[in-house]
Amino acid sequence: MSAAEQVKPWSAEFEELLRSELALCDETSSLEPDTPLLHYGLTSLSTLALSSKLVTRYGIELPAFDERAFRTPRSLWKLVEGTTGSLTSGDAETGAWRAPAEGLAARFAETAARFADEPCLVDNAGALTYAETAAHAAALAETIGAGGVVAVLGEREIATYCAYLGVLYAGAAIVPLSMDFPPERNADIVRQAGARCVVHTDLRGEEPLEAQLSAMAGIAVVDIHDAARPGPAARAAAPVSGDSPAYLLFTSGSTGRPKGVRITHGNVEAFLAAALPSFRTGPGEVFSQCHGLTFDFSVFEMWGAWSSGSALAAVPRVHALNPAGTIARHRVTVWACTPSLLEAAAAAGNLAPGSLSGLRHVVIGGEPLRRETVALARAAAPEAIIDNVYGPTETTVWVSTYRLAPADPIPGHAILPIGTPTAGAELSLDADGELLVAGPQVFAGYSDPLLDQGKLVTRDGRRWYRTGDLAEWHDGLLHHRGRLDGQVKIRGHRVELAEIEHAATRLLGGVRTAATPVPGVRGDTVLALFVETGSTDEAALRLELGRSLPGYMVPDRIFATDELPLNPHGKLDRARLAARVG
Repeated sequence: MSAAEQVKPWSAEFEELLRSELALCDETSSLEPDTPLLHYGLTSLSTLALSSKLVTRYGIELPAFDERAFRTPRSLWKLVEGTTGSLTSGDAETGAWRAPAEGLAARFAETAARFADEPCLVDNAGALTYAETAAHAAALAETIGAGGVVAVLGEREIATYCAYLGVLYAGAAIVPLSMDFPPERNADIVRQAGARCVVHTDLRGEEPLEAQLSAMAGIAVVDIHDAARPGPAARAAAPVSGDSPAYLLFTSGSTGRPKGVRITHGNVEAFLAAALPSFRTGPGEVFSQCHGLTFDFSVFEMWGAWSSGSALAAVPRVHALNPAGTIARHRVTVWACTPSLLEAAAAAGNLAPGSLSGLRHVVIGGEPLRRETVALARAAAPEAIIDNVYGPTETTVWVSTYRLAPADPIPGHAILPIGTPTAGAELSLDADGELLVAGPQVFAGYSDPLLDQGKLVTRDGRRWYRTGDLAEWHDGLLHHRGRLDGQVKIRGHRVELAEIEHAATRLLGGVRTAATPVPGVRGDTVLALFVETGSTDEAALRLELGRSLPGYMVPDRIFATDELPLNPHGKLDRARLAARVG
């Protein structure tokens, strides 16, 4: 018996339930307390099923489940025992605060001054008004100190958004991290970004947090629970300009490492000026926040709310898969989601016709949108305006939109158009059909300037971003037609197949590997990995890949093959590999 097995803190009943949901039927398969549940194959749907079983077995209220609960077997057991806590409105004190003269913090401060007593942040544990949130942000800025790059590590809960705003009030650029990312990946992101400190919202002593901070050894740590409390002497934040970086998002990289996309305050302001007028929201409206801060859809969710005096409702993954319950609980009126989220909610039986009748807007993006998926959204939210939006991270959230009013028929296309450019954005096709984007939303460049070559080009005196997406115009609308490279979208996340192959080849001592997208059982896209060897331990390799790659990049299936097939040009034939899976 291993040391980990000897200190298991839970009951035999809990272990039986967890093993059943994780399909660990073999008694010799070790269930270790601090191994991430993602490494055992926990998916969004199985998370939902597991939470339902825990509700039935232990009488837990469904709102008690948050992102933190489903990290490890130990964290899930701690929820069962009732040991949870968060920052709520009871912690806040009102006080003086000021914002920088320009930038996103100034935008937030202006909204907070106008709508001080309106709800700003809501989660399953409590709420903060705009005045309370601004006071927390200004006080945290006092602890963080001015300028530079600051990482934020937290879940979808009130404390994390206070940390996010606190970094902006400090005049610093934000690097969002995810507790779902392996520690080594977060540490690499912090090093590439040149972050001078990391702000975390978990309590010290918890194993997942300690593993993350240990990997970042040498960087200063700010615990939001120890930060300065709001008061009359709250420090003013440093001013920023439109050219100052607001945040750096790290996407999957074809070189085998994540690459940092540097977005300025001016980029975000240009996006908000183009996108928000068509939503006409204000106090009394509620935006859902279904996406982690590492996904740029969250920028629309946060700043759509914070620009208009609306509330932002933080929605953990398990609740995102039950949109009817979440929307009713928080009275959500603007819901943003990926096609995969819609389809997963429908597969779980949580997207019945009329179940989202309170919605005014449904914003869908991140992946190609199928006609059948639009029909699901239309049936569930018959009174909502539906927007299909398109835009790589490098172009600041989205640069084109196709809108369906409630009375509009759903087009007959198998994949919906991505529509027409937003105000200020210029979209152009080159001779090969690649889509190029220019305008004030185009990013300032990667954190590694060498990656700018070939992606940022000058034509006619203007700077254009080469998206790698193929598109065509038809009847005045832009249609997405695929990719030029090995990039795919998995549940809305951008994935470079080469990064998976780099990681697998390194683990296997140089053995050639090939990753490829294949159809999933629900019609979505999943990943398969082929290994050029006689045999391979699929479970062990998936577990090891999960230690360096985010869960959405770990292949769903791994196959051994004697030889990777090539096409007549001598290049890897991914289509033949995908056919083998089929």
